Amino acid sequence: MSNSYTSPPTLVDPGRVTASQTLRTTELSRLGDIQNYLFAVGGCHNVINQIFDDSCFIQDSTSYVQMAQWTIPILSDKHTTLSINIQGYCPTAANGTAKIEVIIGASTVSTEISITDQNRYISSFNSGTVTVTGSTQETAVVRLSVKAPSGQEVTILGIQANWQALTSPLTTGSFSQGSDSFIPQGVGRLGADLPLTARFGVETIENINTLRARGRILFSWSGVEGASSSGAISAAGAPPRAIGVGDLSSFYAPAAIFSGTTENQLTVKVYVRVLNITSSADHFTINIMNNALAITAGGWSEFDIDLTQDELSISDHFGLSVYRAGVDEDNDQVASPSRLPSATGYVAGLVIIGV
Repeated sequence: MSNSYTSPPTLVDPGRVTASQTLRTTELSRLGDIQNYLFAVGGCHNVINQIFDDSCFIQDSTSYVQMAQWTIPILSDKHTTLSINIQGYCPTAANGTAKIEVIIGASTVSTEISITDQNRYISSFNSGTVTVTGSTQETAVVRLSVKAPSGQEVTILGIQANWQALTSPLTTGSFSQGSDSFIPQGVGRLGADLPLTARFGVETIENINTLRARGRILFSWSGVEGASSSGAISAAGAPPRAIGVGDLSSFYAPAAIFSGTTENQLTVKVYVRVLNITSSADHFTINIMNNALAITAGGWSEFDIDLTQDELSISDHFGLSVYRAGVDEDNDQVASPSRLPSATGYVAGLVIIGV
């Protein structure tokens, strides 16, 4: 009866679940097992993974300065622990500190992580976790702030974050994934000489539809705000704040969009963080994956987009539909010498979430 799973799961033999074949209890047990596994583990890969050049993401303030933020998918109301790994250094035994805040609606939960490396090439990771209250919202915002010891500087080289997988067995009851529900399967009820209920079939179909809609990062980037260094601007403290014209040819990731996405009315969502919007004169349009998105407000804006762009040629190599997930090359309203971030609205963060 336990809602357990094995890792890795043993896959169902597709040749044994087709018409005219005897349906063995082996396949049913495996089907229940893999549902539990996919709910517990699916999507627990990187939701943030960004690296920075040396002397770029740098801070000398002795009080916290908010410097970067990302939107991430929430896997379910049961996935409540976010693991964070930060690589950085501070050339003193008095450690610098990074603060991670996870914002879900009106709730903010945070943790502090000490930066222990004292030079660029030790390359260890400082880790922490944030535990949030289970939520039915689809996304959260992760904010990174940094402070330094007096008279010193902290340099952040990279950040990685992922939701922790659930352990086996899963608890009983109905789980929430956004507005959808998932019912864990009692694998012990699917063995030999036990009734095969219609409820198992109905719940399996509903569980498949729920898991199919789970958010998956296709592209994620944050600019760096508030960098401060005692070094010359040519040597330090000059990170990328905005998406600019020089980024357009390379500011994307090849991302697979799996079959059935369009047919099942599943969506690709774009989250754009914009700063320095003070009036309607600052409104602009940015082109993402062949969709023109009108930016009319500061902060994070959410858009559902249509998959109208052509697949990349590498689709043939993988047998998958692979798209250019990122900014298009025909953007003329991103940061440029004639559109400086100090004078106009600019894109300070971009996240694309598929399924």
